[in-house]
Amino acid sequence: METEQPKIYHHHTPRQYLLAWADADERIAWLGYGKVSRSGLTVVGGENDFYRLKELTVPDVDCLKLFIDGLREHGRDSHKRFLQMYLLPTRLKALLEQRIAEQQQRVVERGASEDDMSDAAIAQAGHLLAVAIANLNENYHASIERRFWPFLELIKQRDFSFYEDPKRAIDFIHGLFVQYFRTKAVKERVLQKENVLFDDMERVWDVLSHIMAIEAGGSFFVDRRNFQIVVLDNDTEVPFITSDQPIINMLTNGKSFDVPEKMELYYPLSPTQAMLYLEKSTPTGKFNNQVSIDDAHRYNQLMLDHSRLRVFSNSEEYLTFLRECAGVKKQSH
Repeated sequence: METEQPKIYHHHTPRQYLLAWADADERIAWLGYGKVSRSGLTVVGGENDFYRLKELTVPDVDCLKLFIDGLREHGRDSHKRFLQMYLLPTRLKALLEQRIAEQQQRVVERGASEDDMSDAAIAQAGHLLAVAIANLNENYHASIERRFWPFLELIKQRDFSFYEDPKRAIDFIHGLFVQYFRTKAVKERVLQKENVLFDDMERVWDVLSHIMAIEAGGSFFVDRRNFQIVVLDNDTEVPFITSDQPIINMLTNGKSFDVPEKMELYYPLSPTQAMLYLEKSTPTGKFNNQVSIDDAHRYNQLMLDHSRLRVFSNSEEYLTFLRECAGVKKQSH
């Protein structure tokens, strides 16, 4: 049986999601760094060690517990369990390193002791901890995604029956907000904001993003009867694009992380379909289920504005057009 190996490249834009824009060889067109390229899905939408567990300090943990204690009582125990799960591999690694150092000291002083670990046991323990530190967080996100993808397939077919089932609705809403908060774009915009609680927001963001997804999802779950899922169909020659921030709030500035009073979520599902998640009170005149070319351009511009590094498409030609438009816009300013 093959032993699991530590993952280096972590996908914060899921490969399964990007498949809808890929060709038969699972290659996708993307615009980033001022150029249009086509690459395999294994090497886009991610970053080395993006989900690698951070070694949290004692003040980090104390401040996270303080933050959790300020939230609604119902979810506190769940947040604390996630925190303990997150901490365990790096703490065990520290204990193993301490044990090895003590063992080496004993060997120097008086030779091996009866309770010393063998080289094979040390190597096995070190490997297992390296796998957990590299893979645990991404595997956790992958488990959420596996429950989430079937809902997107149902939405494409305009089957919203799952939304009436509380157990399935909570999985859908949780997956939606995990997708929203997990990205590099959201992480970097959060890091730009001042905070008074944490010394290093990047170090604690894995835990905070989990908490925020749970809290936002819980709030929307309670209020779900006031929201609706809308499917947009795009039969125009302008395909929907997506990005490394695939779920966006259309009511926010794409370059900031200001907390809005309301959310109108836009989520491309393929070049020909997209989803809106809106309050039922939203005026229907704000959107057309059958989008025009102008509508498609407008949604694509929103996606481009909210992206971090890359936007993705099934059409290199359309991305080249976007790049040229961005160049003209930059020159005009």
